[in-house]
Amino acid sequence: MLRNRPFLHRSTSTEHACLLLHGLGGGVYELQLLGEYLHHRLGLTVQGISYPGHDRPASRMPASTWQQWYAHIVETYQALAQTYQSVSVIGFSTGCPLGLHLAATHPIEKLVLLCPYLAIGRQWYYLLPLEALIFSLGWLIEDVPRLRLPIRDPVMRSLAEEALFYKTFNLSAVRSAIELIEQVKTELPQVHAPTLILQAGHDTLVDPAGAEYIYQHLGSRVKTLQWLWESDHIISLDQERKVVFAQVGKFL
Repeated sequence: MLRNRPFLHRSTSTEHACLLLHGLGGGVYELQLLGEYLHHRLGLTVQGISYPGHDRPASRMPASTWQQWYAHIVETYQALAQTYQSVSVIGFSTGCPLGLHLAATHPIEKLVLLCPYLAIGRQWYYLLPLEALIFSLGWLIEDVPRLRLPIRDPVMRSLAEEALFYKTFNLSAVRSAIELIEQVKTELPQVHAPTLILQAGHDTLVDPAGAEYIYQHLGSRVKTLQWLWESDHIISLDQERKVVFAQVGKFL
């Protein structure tokens, strides 16, 4: 069963901890199984947090900003850094630009990016990029309905839909995430932590080209981009989740 609640699985070792960062409008359930794998199979301390505006059930997703999300991330990172010799960061979707922003200014042992959100996926029938609509007509609309979760595995999709708090996307929060992304693009050369990027080639939510952009512009000397072809956006819960777990575990 998936639970959309923050978690902290402590190891007896104080050598290494992992901070797990979820996506926009989603929740910590997206990384629950990966966190359990890293703790039980590798003996790592793992902590998954919920950002402000993502931390309690509601009929509609409330407004929040990337600065609020990031403040909670920094607070959690600093608490881990006081106890553990090194801290790695695993980001999913919007958790990736948040993790990159952290890694640009804080010592991160290793960085994992799962289907990083750098741009919304664009279908052939869109007249304009969705970002353009969000910053134009989107000012007149508070939120939009969330469609079916981007998970191909029907069982996992059903479990995730039960755990999910919100059935809408708050457009103010989306605009804030886009503003963060524009800032992070300029910071990529400052990120020097070894980085693993895993990207679904058939991602229906974010533009897969964002993973390649990050890979090309990162300042890291040690970096790997790996493609997955049987999963949709939420690769940590989809058909290739065991591949994701194994690759992240091996990298860490």
